Amino acid sequence: MKKPTIYDKITAKYQKDLISALSKFVSINSVYDENTVSDKNPYGAGVTSALDFIASLARKDGFKVTNYDNRVVEIICGEGDKNITIMAHADVVPAGTGWDQNPFEVVEKKGVLCGRGVADDKGPLLATYYALKALKANNMLGKYKVRFLVGGDEERGSSCMEHYFQVLKKEQPTLGFSPDSDFPLIFAEKGIMNFETIVNDIDVPGLISIEGGVASNSVIERCDVKFELNIKFLDFIMNNYHREEASIVTNDDITTVTFHGKAAHGATPELGVNAGLMAITALAKYSKDRSLTKLSKIYTPLDGSGYNCAGESGEMGHNSSNVGLISYKEGKLSLVTNFRYVDTCDKKDLINQLTKANDGFEIKILGESPLLFYPRDSLLISTLMKSYQDETDDLESKPLAIGGGTYAKEADNVVAFGMQFPGWESNMHSPGESTKKEDLFKAMAIYARAIVDLGKAIENEDKI
Repeated sequence: MKKPTIYDKITAKYQKDLISALSKFVSINSVYDENTVSDKNPYGAGVTSALDFIASLARKDGFKVTNYDNRVVEIICGEGDKNITIMAHADVVPAGTGWDQNPFEVVEKKGVLCGRGVADDKGPLLATYYALKALKANNMLGKYKVRFLVGGDEERGSSCMEHYFQVLKKEQPTLGFSPDSDFPLIFAEKGIMNFETIVNDIDVPGLISIEGGVASNSVIERCDVKFELNIKFLDFIMNNYHREEASIVTNDDITTVTFHGKAAHGATPELGVNAGLMAITALAKYSKDRSLTKLSKIYTPLDGSGYNCAGESGEMGHNSSNVGLISYKEGKLSLVTNFRYVDTCDKKDLINQLTKANDGFEIKILGESPLLFYPRDSLLISTLMKSYQDETDDLESKPLAIGGGTYAKEADNVVAFGMQFPGWESNMHSPGESTKKEDLFKAMAIYARAIVDLGKAIENEDKI
């Protein structure tokens, strides 16, 4: 067993505080809530409450705190022309279904903490916060500023950090990290493009509505198809789908067929089963509708090949395609797709191929996030890798390229750094999201060392 480091020792006294704070933090439902959005609550009342929680905690602990328009909470420690910037988020994705507990409650099972946000990103956020608190209490920070930014809209595209850096024109990080992915660290992130496919010529007699999905970057776990009572359609479903795949409820001459899939992160759609695409394919086979048949063919492949946008890279893997939202009402069908691409692809070519493949349908680009890539021998990557290795003695794990998009894309000189450890599956964006308690404690030590190491790099590098 590895001998405890100085960073293990200084963070150990905050273990109980971390768990207590995490329980309170997770109990705040900080899913974006359109019903409570206002000028005061740009992301809804729940997100504002979560930001207030962190701001209150930091003020109590003696940090300088500023809440910028209930979009970003800024926590400052120290002074200096150069800064270490940490970026984490207080919002979470919707709970969805399939939990065996209240998702907004931390439940411990044999050293594993379960609840929405324990891994993405409330647990890592607090591990980093208490690391910073430990350094402050032990006078281990140098002549530089540590800026901890907590945002409220990461899961929907990071408009919070766009507000902070682009609207408010705040200074860019000198060096920094976001504790919102995997250890040892992420040196590259795929480009992301969200787009909507709109179809106005669906002709399925008796079809009332289709509703599926909670977020574009999550695989659709459940999709409801409402139909006027139709024996032929019911026979088709019962003859072609098992009960665990499709369930039927009839009420007042309206039949609801619920397709059941498996949730997963939109960056890894192959780990889930898309109930929305199941519904589209079933309706296409039943009705022979040309548009539905075309949609099924285009969007069922999970690598973008259905719309001629497949791509591979030796460094970053392959492209991925996830239909995350489906809605049909009054003759209009909408699919929102979360598409992620590697460094061998050209964005303009991708858009041209996408538009061409969807000839006859309307395509709207809803949002984009650029591709990110840092050389493995860069100062930022090499410093953080050494911090991780010195705290864990893990010399085998290598820097990662991922499909997920993090705050690292929203600022200069920032990469995603933990805190999911190698070999652990946290079920981010899925039911049963979890993290190991011992991993949270070890992450505190890693983050404390990383802050000190980045500080030394800043002080020793005149070019930064």
